[in-house]
Amino acid sequence: MLFISCTRNEQSDFEKHFLDKTLRINLIHTGDAGMESFKVDKIFDDGLWYGRTKNLVNPYRLGTYYYEVRDVETDELLYSDGVSTVFGEWRMTEDAKNKKSFHESIRVPYPNKMAKITMYKVDSIDVTEPVWEYVIDRKTRSLMEPTKNHNYRIMRLLDSGNPKEKVDILILGDGYTLNEIKRFDKDAILFYNSFINTEPFKSRKSDFNVHAVQIPPVDEVNTLKTSDGFFGHDRYALTSDEWAFREYATQAPYDYAVILMNTDKSSGGSLYNLYITTAIRSQSIDYVMTHELGHHIAGAADKFYSNTTDCDSLCYESYSYGLDTMIRNILDLHTK
Repeated sequence: MLFISCTRNEQSDFEKHFLDKTLRINLIHTGDAGMESFKVDKIFDDGLWYGRTKNLVNPYRLGTYYYEVRDVETDELLYSDGVSTVFGEWRMTEDAKNKKSFHESIRVPYPNKMAKITMYKVDSIDVTEPVWEYVIDRKTRSLMEPTKNHNYRIMRLLDSGNPKEKVDILILGDGYTLNEIKRFDKDAILFYNSFINTEPFKSRKSDFNVHAVQIPPVDEVNTLKTSDGFFGHDRYALTSDEWAFREYATQAPYDYAVILMNTDKSSGGSLYNLYITTAIRSQSIDYVMTHELGHHIAGAADKFYSNTTDCDSLCYESYSYGLDTMIRNILDLHTK
């Protein structure tokens, strides 16, 4: 009876404030180097909530944007997280002299009463500025659309238990045809082995679930529109359709997402708490994968990875906190 009581107390904050559902809000993010605005496009019921249910407030203000969910009546902070976006990187480029719009989205647990989402812009010295607000109420529920179920084959590479208590990694294949199932399976396993045999992930293997979903191309074009050459960098790869990424990613539980590009060219990219891209068959896969995962999970600054023969863990050059420690702290948010 004591064990049952403790378990219920641990989950009481989530059960008190949220339904066991995922709210996905698709946003149109418009602006230039000096201004920005957000507009809600559509709201989706993304199925069950598989994210954090204990440590609902993220104490690490990582990413270029940080968002909070607060109770409208009491102003109590219910949930928070951070994210980096394509817009956040684009606005630092020469091209940001002209206004441009980007498709973005955020996912939060669905509040069981009126709540307000506030998005903050975070600058290089950790100063935040509110840039968008949205109230979740009964009208929001009436606007919600069910997410599409594409019924693609899901490959379980590691199943350690309840997704709500584990760190869920989802591998998406972009650019693989239906006739390339064996190639995708091989590439997904290659990524998994590289990932799970690298510290600090190796010693935390029991904290992970890993699934893989192959996404066939539409009209011979990458469904997620993943490509390299972003912002003038030949090997920097991102997806130009975040809404599509979110739609297909909902096929399985995920906290972090990996997009495998069906190419031999060495390229990759990463956005904190959004996704990483990697060319899995490149000769430098271990280096690229480790580098991008550091950005994705721990919000590490660039050039953190030290490619030395005596470095068998996630090393860093310019991330002051210590990348290995930071990743472990982030994993603890999901599992403890």
